[in-house]
Amino acid sequence: MAKLLNTNELKRNCYVCKISGKVSADLLSLFGRFGLGNLLRRLSLEKHDGISAVQLILSLCLFRLNGESVHSIYKKNFYELLDTGKNCYYRMLTRPSMDWRRLLNHMLLRFICILRHEGVWKEIENSCLIIDDTTLEKTGYTMERVSRVFDHVQGKCVLGFKLLLCVFFDGKSTMPFDFSIHREKGKKKDFGLTRKQRSRQFSKQRTAGAPDCVRLQECDKSKMDVAIEMVRRAWEIGLRAEYVLCDSWFTCERLVSEVRSIGSGAMHFVGLAKMGNTKYLVHGKMRTAAELVALYERTMTHSCRKYKCLYICLNGSMGAQPVRIFLIRYGRNKDWNILITSDLRMSFVKAFETYQIRWCIEVVNKETRQYLGLGGYQGRDFDGHVADCTLCYMTYMVMALEKRFADYETMGELFAGLKEELIAQNEIPIVFLVV
Repeated sequence: MAKLLNTNELKRNCYVCKISGKVSADLLSLFGRFGLGNLLRRLSLEKHDGISAVQLILSLCLFRLNGESVHSIYKKNFYELLDTGKNCYYRMLTRPSMDWRRLLNHMLLRFICILRHEGVWKEIENSCLIIDDTTLEKTGYTMERVSRVFDHVQGKCVLGFKLLLCVFFDGKSTMPFDFSIHREKGKKKDFGLTRKQRSRQFSKQRTAGAPDCVRLQECDKSKMDVAIEMVRRAWEIGLRAEYVLCDSWFTCERLVSEVRSIGSGAMHFVGLAKMGNTKYLVHGKMRTAAELVALYERTMTHSCRKYKCLYICLNGSMGAQPVRIFLIRYGRNKDWNILITSDLRMSFVKAFETYQIRWCIEVVNKETRQYLGLGGYQGRDFDGHVADCTLCYMTYMVMALEKRFADYETMGELFAGLKEELIAQNEIPIVFLVV
């Protein structure tokens, strides 16, 4: 096996990473289409000394495709392909000046540019921004800002972080656009840890206003505040979504109002709400969802044959924000659910089908965990966790591009094929171009 050569700059600012043997055109084209080298230089994120950032980021993405961490790759010597020390990769993950958010944002913009160049991008209806959170379970108490967080899947508190994810759905592909990592204070405001455990957590000096300092400060911010910032950021960089979707945890008057204020009302909100104590102004009186069901169940219930459910459609207000309220009962279930939209002209079927798109973010969470090891990083530095999640979503976006052009393949089949190509030995070379 030949050694992994250092990246060299060629004409038109191309970077080439060679392993002797036959060319793997698929893997080459996937990363080459995004032009990672030019993207880093344009964003002023390229390193000024040592091994180039593009080589390190590309290598870290390839390690992830191979299902390996930096430690395991070097322990196995990666089939004798590596001739650099592993510390350069760890330094890249914890690099204070690296703005991982800008890189991920522009990766998505590049994804759209590629589709437009290929003539397969269309300005379609039902483009959405979807917001959801998931649990990143960890194992070490000395990790910076780690805490106990409630995991709804396991129904208990676990050690780790909450990851708030925002994705953009264009009608076919679901692309991670932005994320933040949070900890939870808990009822006793001690983050679920003892004083000794908190005192032993890693910490380091950060420059105020630097990208790493901003991400660390987000850790203690409200997820609602950060979610609103993400939606506004998406609009500012040119993502024109028609709807913002979220589950009942995020649905509130504030979020609906913020969404409607962006782009002079260009976006609408669709989301489930809780059948709780929230009151809605309907026909001049404030009532809870349960009271609305009791009042209008007999006189305003409609049947939807397409989805085999009953629903009540009402126009009202959530605080000062006008909304359309759908009270829904599925099949023989006696319990009612409430679906809220800011589009007062939306039909029940349209609202129901639009909200179903929210499931796409659950698929992203499942696939990134299953195939790309989301949340597997166990380093102490908080910057490393941000970098690891960003690299995971960048790799997912590259795979999503290939799936877009060959949509007969599942993400699992695509991952298996790429991994097989990556670890091919002896007479099988792989060439990567990063334009």
